[in-house]
Amino acid sequence: MSQIIAPASELEEVQKQVSRASPLSQFIRRCSVEFTRLQFADTQALWMAFVAWRASTYDVWAQRNPDAAARYIEQATSLTGHPTDASRHSLGKEGRYTSAEDTNDLITFSVHHLQKMGTRVPDSMRRKLQSWISEQRDAGVQSLQHFLAFFEHWRSGQYTMALESLHRYFDYSLIGKGTGGGTDNMRIYYQYALLHLSVLHADFDCWEESVEAMDECIATARENQDTACLNFALSWLLYLRQAKPDNRVSAFSSVSGLLGGPAGEQDEISFLKAKARETKHWSLLSSTLLEEAKLDMYTTGSTTKSVELIMQSAFVNVQHDLRTLMPATSLFEGAAFDRLAQSHLAARAHDTVKIVYGDQAPLSDRARSLCRTAYSIAQSGRCSVGLDMLRDFLPGVNRVLKLEQRVMGFMSLLQLMRSLRNERLEAAAYYHSQLLPLRSLGDPELDFELDLLEIELYVRQGDLDAAMKAVNTHIRQTEGHAPADIAQRLHFLVLKSTIFALSGQATKGFSVALRAASTAARLRLLPTLLEAIAALATVLNDLSEFDAARRLLDAALPMMIETRHCRLTAHSFVTLGEAHVGLAGMTCAPESNDRLRQIRAADLLIERGRELYVRLEDTSGMLECLVMKARLARWRRDEQLAARADAQYAEVLLDQHKSQSLT
Repeated sequence: MSQIIAPASELEEVQKQVSRASPLSQFIRRCSVEFTRLQFADTQALWMAFVAWRASTYDVWAQRNPDAAARYIEQATSLTGHPTDASRHSLGKEGRYTSAEDTNDLITFSVHHLQKMGTRVPDSMRRKLQSWISEQRDAGVQSLQHFLAFFEHWRSGQYTMALESLHRYFDYSLIGKGTGGGTDNMRIYYQYALLHLSVLHADFDCWEESVEAMDECIATARENQDTACLNFALSWLLYLRQAKPDNRVSAFSSVSGLLGGPAGEQDEISFLKAKARETKHWSLLSSTLLEEAKLDMYTTGSTTKSVELIMQSAFVNVQHDLRTLMPATSLFEGAAFDRLAQSHLAARAHDTVKIVYGDQAPLSDRARSLCRTAYSIAQSGRCSVGLDMLRDFLPGVNRVLKLEQRVMGFMSLLQLMRSLRNERLEAAAYYHSQLLPLRSLGDPELDFELDLLEIELYVRQGDLDAAMKAVNTHIRQTEGHAPADIAQRLHFLVLKSTIFALSGQATKGFSVALRAASTAARLRLLPTLLEAIAALATVLNDLSEFDAARRLLDAALPMMIETRHCRLTAHSFVTLGEAHVGLAGMTCAPESNDRLRQIRAADLLIERGRELYVRLEDTSGMLECLVMKARLARWRRDEQLAARADAQYAEVLLDQHKSQSLT
């Protein structure tokens, strides 16, 4: 190769045949520069391609120059084999050599995709990257290789391997950027290594280590005047404060120092929003608006203010094309609509993540939207459809451990819900035991739904003491943590009043339900308000206040139907029917038309409730409704209708025994 491109002698006069301004001269100069900048692997690949190209003319050259061919064969066979074999080998090695720059670009793109989408590299792509990386000896490529391995181990749940890969990435990055200015390189890469280290610790619930790493990252970023890293670190600490309130003092010492003293949550959010607008860091502004909406939604219960902040975040996303944050905004929007009892709008917001954004949405957002959609479908009576949705989505999680656990956890939740409705208590206890280890995931939504189903399991088993103990424990936990959702606290109060009513202590349940209903009405938490109204109506029936219960449910039932919460609607229909029966017995004269009208209205309402219980496959609800219908039919002396209700009752019991024997 040196003979082919040997430089000219200093004494030799070189005639300039091409002017410097001509296109040909620019092309030659560009070729010379690119050849000088070639990596070793690229130079080797170029030489092997040249050898393979000239191998086809070896026979003609050997006939013309036999002596030179003999010497060449003697030297070449000892090193690379016969020259004519080069063309055959080149066919099998086509595309094997890849430049370091191309490999670096591909790994950078893969890392960016992993960061943005939260997924893992497919096996075929990872093997291809490994084959390309193995041919490179550049330290920069090696550092990205370990960074790629860091994300792979992180998503697969390998904590120690992820830590080791992150440390290797940091070491190779210092080598790859050269020794000149090594201290500056160390400071720059050190703060970003600490940033990723803190996120890794938080994802594996190592909160103290995460806070310590983030505090050190903030100190380094302030020293280096890296505004982007500093702002992201501060916003991450805002998330840590809401996720783990026990660390709120140490976690926000850096923010308090920036603000000049002890700062509250709103002051910290205002500081982050001001910094984001000042530095035009729009992704930080959008995420801070979402965190502020979540804070208002949880602590103050101000759903209207939260919706306003979510709309501001959506406007920033559209204005500055922040496509990665758009699915998260849709999820927040769906949660806000759920609190306003607008189930159809919430369903549309969750479907937006799949239909509009699709594969462009982060995998975690897609998993969350699908889990919420499947759970709402199960609440409307289509539990099998929700399970099928989760099963179909499970392969698309791409072996990301935490998302797999979330999807499988919601599948177990739906199976537990269906077992409770079918009165298969042994199967329900089995699914409950399978779900208990998932509490360690730290998923608030999954934990809350599991708590509700656990209390329902105790109630169906007849263990009201255990149910009341569990409710009181959850109420104390939600009152002890500042960022706890106020809607969850009110929901547990409603369950407490329901348990009081079931245990024959209706007077105690009345005050608890009334307090929960008034607070939910003030905060406009409509689903919780409707649950409280249903519980309050049940307590009023037990206290023989039938007219008050009827008026409450007459006002609330239209909105309950809009929520698509079939179980709540069915229970309210049955409770309203009981109120009409009570009015018929207390306010109407015997054998009067008013009493007959009240009984007919009660029978119609109980039938509506039974139809909803049939859709839910709720065995106990169906049996309760059939018993009421049989009693009302016998009171009206309609033996044919009573016999039909008894036959349906026996059929439901037979189906229940068959399903229990199969399981």
